[in-house]
Amino acid sequence: MKNIITLSSVILLFSCSDDFVNERLGISGVAESAIIISPAWEDDYYQFRCEGAGNAEYSIDSKPDWLRADDNSGRFINDLATIHCKAKTEPGFSKAGIYIDQMLITASGKKYAIPVYYITEGDPSVQVNRTFVIHYNNYNNQLEISNSGDGILLWDIVGMPEWLTVDMNQLNISSVMLGQGAAATIPFILDAEKAAQSNSLSGSITLQTNDKNTPYIEISVSADLGTPNLNLFDNWLDFGSSETSKTFRIYNHGEGLLVWNFEELPEWLSISPANGIQLPYSSSSDVIFTCDRNQLEPGLSSATIHLKSNDPDTPSYPVKVSVRVPGNPANIHTLEGNIFDVTFDKSTNTLYYVAGQPNKLVAYDLTGKTVLYEIALSKAPTSLSISEDFTKALVGHGGMISIVNLINYSTTKIYELDLIVFDVEWANDGWFCYTQANSSNSSLFWINADNDETYETILSSRSLGTASLKKVPNQPYIIASRLNVSPSGIFVFDIDAKILKSYSHETIGKIWFFDENKLIITGISDIIRTTSVTEITGSHLSSTSAIGQLKVTDYPYITWWADWSEPAHSIWAIFSYYLHSYYPPVAATIYQFEDNDYTLTKTYYYDNLYQPDAQTTAYEVEAHYVFSNSSGTELSVLRKGKDNNNWSVEFLPVEL
Repeated sequence: MKNIITLSSVILLFSCSDDFVNERLGISGVAESAIIISPAWEDDYYQFRCEGAGNAEYSIDSKPDWLRADDNSGRFINDLATIHCKAKTEPGFSKAGIYIDQMLITASGKKYAIPVYYITEGDPSVQVNRTFVIHYNNYNNQLEISNSGDGILLWDIVGMPEWLTVDMNQLNISSVMLGQGAAATIPFILDAEKAAQSNSLSGSITLQTNDKNTPYIEISVSADLGTPNLNLFDNWLDFGSSETSKTFRIYNHGEGLLVWNFEELPEWLSISPANGIQLPYSSSSDVIFTCDRNQLEPGLSSATIHLKSNDPDTPSYPVKVSVRVPGNPANIHTLEGNIFDVTFDKSTNTLYYVAGQPNKLVAYDLTGKTVLYEIALSKAPTSLSISEDFTKALVGHGGMISIVNLINYSTTKIYELDLIVFDVEWANDGWFCYTQANSSNSSLFWINADNDETYETILSSRSLGTASLKKVPNQPYIIASRLNVSPSGIFVFDIDAKILKSYSHETIGKIWFFDENKLIITGISDIIRTTSVTEITGSHLSSTSAIGQLKVTDYPYITWWADWSEPAHSIWAIFSYYLHSYYPPVAATIYQFEDNDYTLTKTYYYDNLYQPDAQTTAYEVEAHYVFSNSSGTELSVLRKGKDNNNWSVEFLPVEL
């Protein structure tokens, strides 16, 4: 169907006055638009509109001889009527031009004149730029079109991006028909919000013309929104345990129009407004976040939503939103006792820990989230070591060491000592070693659990004192580092010879092995090769060379705890809040690093407020340990009350 409107978005192509016809004809009105037709066109449907015709039937009283219509009657629908017709060639209209006539109709007893334009097209030639840039701050965005041929140029816009419209208030309607040498401008309006949200600021304007050589023209169009700059004062909104509404401010410090919208909202969060446009130069908008607590389960709920914008440097800005609901959530379990030391068997997802109040050694299944068994201890424990085959445990407590059989869950030996034990560690062939608490002595003590033989490694030039111990898995070395001494030193003991193999005068802190024990994460967040400390001999003042670092800023922080997952190719770490101190850890935060180049990949947040039941006042907790399960799909975060000795474990899914 050919509408009377040549330009698709134009409703009123020509506004015709009653002067168009001779008033003596008794005409009640003139159609609001005209029929434009050419003998060169095939027969088709044409429309015309008469104000006040409503849904009346009409009949044709007269029409030009050259206009052939299939029917002489029809019906209006909402003032709009359709006629199927064709123009016959009129010899007197052979010269290129527009010839004006009329068709008279009667509807509901009223006569209407319908302007009819007979066009002899001739040989028009369209001229228009093939590229067009529309600017957000230019109110005169116009595309010029002209006719350089010998004829009447008709043009129509048949396609353009959804963010572009023709400014009908500025368009000269008669310009859709251009005579020889005539030119016109097409004014456009840019919808900046649609442009920014469309994933593309470029597209095509498609022109259809009666230029026989160029019936269709593709014009590349692009939207220029300037250079906006999105700024936020904070990227974390915390509703706490009672708030339901928070205000968030968005700034535009750039020189362009900032178009923004929020995406990926959880069901319990609503935003008003969820999208908007910011003018340039320090313009801001307040956004109201509303939390529906009725949709939330007890515990911490969090989500990362994204603020999308046309800022070229920050097209997507993550915003963390968290809210707490009192009560004990399903992913948090209370652990009985005050935990002093832990060991994790990743192959079976079994956590071993020793605790006081009550005094016991516990095997906890992190898969089933349940206690497998408990072994009572006679005194409060201070340290734990599990043999590499996970069949026996060493427990240091005060002035004695207990040996526990993990097969039949019984204490098999207790060694009474004349010193206070600080740390214990299994060695080889039944031997274990231990260090003395609150001491500056120069000895590492050994006992053979099979025959009760003892041995003492005395250091002639170094004080070992209160030192932590760590055996290199499947290798005959134990690494020790001193507590509360700077530097802590790196002591490497040969297990078989029970001698000090090497000493490095530097700080290493706690250590964690990974990558088949070939690499070490140190307490100062360095990555070093295990061989760099086990293959040297003698004393060294130079620092061990690091091959990488775990860090979230320009400077590495103290690693409180670390764990490695081979299936996930990841290292998880708890960092100290301070650069050079083990206390306190960064609140509510676990960091995930790639285990090849040690880049930070994700940040996890655990609930650092705990309210096990409605009768208990919520209290702050801190993560002391984190472990990934054998498949690398779940984290177990062991948390201690900041101001009490209450422990719990929170399970977090790993984001793949």
